[in-house]
Amino acid sequence: MAQRPEPSETERQTWLRGLLEVGPTKPVAYLPLYTIEEFVQMTPEAIVAAATARGLATAQFGPTTCCIKSGALYVYDREALAGLLQESADTIASAGLPSDPDRFVARIAAVWFDMAHPAYPLIARAFGETA
Repeated sequence: MAQRPEPSETERQTWLRGLLEVGPTKPVAYLPLYTIEEFVQMTPEAIVAAATARGLATAQFGPTTCCIKSGALYVYDREALAGLLQESADTIASAGLPSDPDRFVARIAAVWFDMAHPAYPLIARAFGETA
């Protein structure tokens, strides 16, 4: 079996960019644990330390509690996410999602929401995307 070439610094930064953009316009981002270890070539703990230093919250979910096969590390701006959830209270309530930022992140980590789900546009906004 051929060995995978080492990722370049540019490739590593591309993988990390989503986490580095977390803030008011992109309250949530994640990377699969496999991606962090194999492609970014960092430990989840190093990413947690960097995110915490920026005032961000983190949550790591293993494969048994996450819809991502290897598990994932979520980085989020708790304040920005709380604001988004407050302004989307009707959608949150009708979709049965938690309005607490930490519990919201745990739910979207555990359940893969299809594009047809009524909460999808809100979840896309949380990731800084437009649905």
